[in-house]
Amino acid sequence: MIKPEDVTIIIPHLFGVKESEYSLGECLISLEETVPEIKRIVVHNGFSSGEEIYMMTQPKHPIIWMTNQGQCKAVNAAAATVNTPWIFVTNDDMVYPPGWWEKLGQLTEVIDPKTNRIVNVKCVSPKLIEPRQGAPTFEVYFCGGAGGDFDKTKWLEFAKNYKRKTISILMDGFNLPFLIKKELWDTVGGYDINYDPWGSNGDSDLEYKIRLAGVQPYQNTNCLVYHFSQTSGTFHPDNQSYWQKNWDYFIEKWGFPRTDDGIWEANFKMPETPIRKFRPDWEAQYGPVNK
Repeated sequence: MIKPEDVTIIIPHLFGVKESEYSLGECLISLEETVPEIKRIVVHNGFSSGEEIYMMTQPKHPIIWMTNQGQCKAVNAAAATVNTPWIFVTNDDMVYPPGWWEKLGQLTEVIDPKTNRIVNVKCVSPKLIEPRQGAPTFEVYFCGGAGGDFDKTKWLEFAKNYKRKTISILMDGFNLPFLIKKELWDTVGGYDINYDPWGSNGDSDLEYKIRLAGVQPYQNTNCLVYHFSQTSGTFHPDNQSYWQKNWDYFIEKWGFPRTDDGIWEANFKMPETPIRKFRPDWEAQYGPVNK
């Protein structure tokens, strides 16, 4: 069981977007109601200042002010100030039900079904519940969105009565939010800031680095988080050029295009050289890459 004092929650926030302001408020309220003892940092990820809003919502927790940068750099900056053994990175449009932390932090060891050996969990994500169809490991249940129509009562009832659809509590998987060992985060260098300012493909790049270090990320199917989704505008047609730039950068960096087939399940095989170009000195530091 991971103790609350061993964790820091990092919340990157894009200031100035109406939907993001609304969702941040719901996110902070849910964290205050469920894990008030866990330290959290809101890192301002935008292009203007909004101190008066954050001072009202975050009086007990640090705030990092940065401008003219993206999510990758923002999260890295916050993580650099942290000395807890674990960090938990969440989007600002995620809402947490009672008991989520007890479920997520309770499993630090698991029997790996591939090897039948006990392994230490170094990276684990909750299961996302979203209002629209998403990745195959997400589940769809409409409780409103970031436009002001969020039905909190409906969401809490759903989470309270949820019955898992899988036999195993832990399965291969990776998504935001995620709980990760700070040592592992530092080893792989956190996010690659070249994916900023919008950060698309940055999460996939981080997942590939975690797998390259020899760590299997897991998803805890017993721990639920509601995700408003798509509040930052990453997939808006006006930002298509950023998405394409990041897609091309991933291929340039790794030597192959990432694929959505199996990304969220986190059970893909890492291509071998000479196809793969990225060869850091920490490769396989924690175990075999394709175990």
